[in-house]
Amino acid sequence: MTTSIHAETLSLPASRLGRPSNVPRFRWQQPIPDTETPPNFGLSADESSHGFSWGKDSILPYQVSDDYDRDLKPGTLEVLVIENARLRAVIAPSLGGRLLELKDLSTGRDLVFRNPVLQPANLASLNAWFSGGIEWNGLIPGHTPFTCAPVFAGVRETPRGPVLRLYEFDRIVEATWQIDLFLPADSAVLFAHGRIVNPSDTARLAYWWTNVAVPMTPGTRVLSPADYSIEHIWPGNNLGRCDFPRDDWDASYPQNWENATSVFFRAPSAPRLFIASIDRDGYGLEQCSTREMPGRKFFYFGSGAGGQNWMDYLSRPGEGNYLEIQSGMTPTQNQRFELGAHEEREWTEAFTPLQLDATAHDPDYRAATTHAANAIARAIPADELAQVDAFLAEQARLPLDVRHSAGERWGAREERLIGKTLAAGLDFSVDGANDFWDDLARGAAIAASNLRDMPDGVALSPRWIERLKANAPTWLGELTLATAALDRNDRQAAREHVAQSLALKPSWAAYRLEALLANDAGDASSSYLRAWNASDAPPELAVEIAQYFVTTRLSGELKAFVDGLPAHIRANERIILARAAVAANDGDFDELERLLFDRPFATIREGETLLSDLWIRLRRGRLEAQLKRPATVDEIKADLKTHPVPRALNLRMHEIEET
Repeated sequence: MTTSIHAETLSLPASRLGRPSNVPRFRWQQPIPDTETPPNFGLSADESSHGFSWGKDSILPYQVSDDYDRDLKPGTLEVLVIENARLRAVIAPSLGGRLLELKDLSTGRDLVFRNPVLQPANLASLNAWFSGGIEWNGLIPGHTPFTCAPVFAGVRETPRGPVLRLYEFDRIVEATWQIDLFLPADSAVLFAHGRIVNPSDTARLAYWWTNVAVPMTPGTRVLSPADYSIEHIWPGNNLGRCDFPRDDWDASYPQNWENATSVFFRAPSAPRLFIASIDRDGYGLEQCSTREMPGRKFFYFGSGAGGQNWMDYLSRPGEGNYLEIQSGMTPTQNQRFELGAHEEREWTEAFTPLQLDATAHDPDYRAATTHAANAIARAIPADELAQVDAFLAEQARLPLDVRHSAGERWGAREERLIGKTLAAGLDFSVDGANDFWDDLARGAAIAASNLRDMPDGVALSPRWIERLKANAPTWLGELTLATAALDRNDRQAAREHVAQSLALKPSWAAYRLEALLANDAGDASSSYLRAWNASDAPPELAVEIAQYFVTTRLSGELKAFVDGLPAHIRANERIILARAAVAANDGDFDELERLLFDRPFATIREGETLLSDLWIRLRRGRLEAQLKRPATVDEIKADLKTHPVPRALNLRMHEIEET
């Protein structure tokens, strides 16, 4: 049977996913704290090169996506399907090009974890993320900024069959990425050819990991060549070299890990790198690649209560259990790689079903990986992978025959700004009316109609800033210059640009920056309130203001502010949680308990313990009211054993003592 690519409409329950926020989030407002580079224990130079600390880098100019809920309703999703007689792959261009389903048609089994629902949660660099399938993660660290955003997608017809292309322009690295999916006729191997293009005259640091969610069932094992592993050594979340396999317990079975864990497999001299997840019967999915991808890893939420709750939270109770097998361009995920000036980095991955015999579960881990390696060599011979890689490299620079979906307009704007094509074969044109950014990119005078309201998004790169400074001052231009200055922590320049923007036209966005720049809590409060009372202030600004009042312990101001909000904004879960924190501080435990169970919370961050911490404060308050004195540590522990954190509030990534 030949391979076909066609569009379908997928029906599935889905939670509402609103538009990205138009409130810029700065470095210190990101959920991962800015920390010093953690020490690495026993890592080689290759395993430490271009290392970074999470939370150091700004996510601007990207927009946070935090407007979603947990109200699943019948929904539809437009997808593209590539299939032949042996495999069926379903791809969602509107969700970062996520491969949602990869079905082995000979068995009818799903090779990847196919989430039965679309439920966003707060795990990505830009907040909203969902579990399942294969995710293409680049070019900045973490889950891709396009994970809940549309990307470009289309088909190229080739002499060997159709190729499905996914691509976009990364606005931080200022480079393009693409994935060309190829399923040869009558083949059970899906190939994914990646290509990253740096159009700049200067080198960049980039990032790439392909994350594959696979079904997790009792007895599932992960096999990958390993002389040793690199793992996060707690406490401190430091990376360190560890023995793998272990002498005392088998770490290749994810179910043996209680806490959320990441295991990076290291076998630098192995003739061929791969990673496979196989069930207790030896059936599963394997991934291998060309040599450009030295990194292999598995991630599991853990067998503890918090991790198990997370997987249900991302899906439906009892249906969300999965683990991730991953491949990357660096040995660990705490590293970037250098992309030279005008360099094009390419690689090819291959995914195929795998059926192993009982040797797959041999207690001798190396015997099991050797057995898997032999099976993979038969399924995907090295010379076949090299030949397909060369073929797809030829196709990667050729244009599409038909385009099915469009991404954002920033790639086309960048091409206008720099006056050249970003990457051969990639068309970034998007239909739509011009706005402030389009005028600026073309070097044209800003149309009066494009200065009336806030445009969608922000642009802060040096080229955009140069273009802004070359134009006549406008309130939007000064606002953008202020945002850029504050993001690089030049607070004096930011204050000057804010003042100029407000002088040209008062706006909620400028008053909000004025609040962030204030040295006095009273000044910040008054600026925040001016921002909220300005026209067109977005609902997410109210959340920031409420959180500010909590942080500064201005309980009276918070209560007055919240009481004046419209009902639909007052019901925002982050405002409810702000009220809960104040109730805990004020010792109003009846109100705290009511607020904790007011609704299901949708935007709790991965690793965030706010809900369980508030429960612990509630139980301590109840206990001390009963004792009529401060409780001892042992008394608090005993109470928490009797009244453990309720399942709905327990999203801890690590099982720790509740003290």
